[in-house]
Amino acid sequence: MDFKLIIKKINDTLSPEEASIFAAWYNESDSNREYFERVKRNYQNDIEHINLDKAWRSVNKKITPKRSLKPYYKYAVAAAVILFIGIGYFSTTQNSVSNVDTTNEVILANRNENDIVLTLADGSEVVLNNKKNGVVASQENVVITKDEDGQIRYEDRNQSNAGKVQYNTLMIPNGRTFQLKLPDGTKVWLNSKSSLKYPVEFLGNKRTVTLEGEAYFEVTKNPHSPFTVSTNSGNVTVLGTHFNVNAYTEDQNFQTTLVEGKVEVSEAGKENDAVVLNPGQQAVARKSSLKIKEVDPAVYTSWKDGKFYFENENLKDILTKMARWYDFNVKFEQKSLEQIKFTGIVLKEEPLDNLLNIISKTSNIKYKITKVNQTYEVTVSK
Repeated sequence: MDFKLIIKKINDTLSPEEASIFAAWYNESDSNREYFERVKRNYQNDIEHINLDKAWRSVNKKITPKRSLKPYYKYAVAAAVILFIGIGYFSTTQNSVSNVDTTNEVILANRNENDIVLTLADGSEVVLNNKKNGVVASQENVVITKDEDGQIRYEDRNQSNAGKVQYNTLMIPNGRTFQLKLPDGTKVWLNSKSSLKYPVEFLGNKRTVTLEGEAYFEVTKNPHSPFTVSTNSGNVTVLGTHFNVNAYTEDQNFQTTLVEGKVEVSEAGKENDAVVLNPGQQAVARKSSLKIKEVDPAVYTSWKDGKFYFENENLKDILTKMARWYDFNVKFEQKSLEQIKFTGIVLKEEPLDNLLNIISKTSNIKYKITKVNQTYEVTVSK
């Protein structure tokens, strides 16, 4: 169930088609009905204590500075300001509130200061976050520049390179995201703890880049040169489209979510068994199985817009994503706690301890933050 439909139901703004979808979900089980009542009760309680006009101005400015979202006023405020307003969608009913135990230094910052590093073809390294706008490096027939938005781009000097292919690698640490424009005009957003290896100039009849981690691509169309994203788990091939690829090693799966156009997805070593995705579909490869499902792409692309968007997602996956942004290790004292589920949207600007407090207060769990040497650890317990 799309969380937005629940909020629209509370506000009595469902369209006839949405009302049918909601009714089918609501009548499906007692747990769905109980979940709706919890969301409704907490929504109404929290809205009473919030200046909605002031909250909306803040949310609208942060989320969509170029486009007003007034029609979605109440549920946008509820989701982004109140944060996990729905109390989450738990696998079991949990009503008690736990105390929060923090040890040593509480994490207040939302990112660390690790460097964004561009490794050039000759092995030399450029620390991009220390560079001012303008030219940051040059390689034979290519000049690399950094623009006012912090994005790097490649400019061809129109010199012949005699067919020699040179590669650069861009590495993004925990707590950061970064955008670059490839030599063919393709735009790439790289998520935290990710790297992309790519040629400084695409030659021949194919364009191939290698990804570790997660990235969102807006590929420049070229019917004569397919664009391929290669990962350890699988490959995605397109002519020109918008899509998200998640290939973190620790996630043990490979996800491709299509926003626009069409893509071919295959597991590593099984290129002849590729599947074709349409917009709103996601291919998930895990344990030698490739499955397609219908999804809301916004859930899987919100990271590039500065948001965490969780839809009926378990706590283990939520904290794994947060760990890449806030730079900490996570430990569960009881395995059952990993499967507690939440739904909600939160801004990545929020300090980590604020988000952990919300999670703790809306479920029967405690957390403890400790610092060992230069590493933080979040321990989750009953």
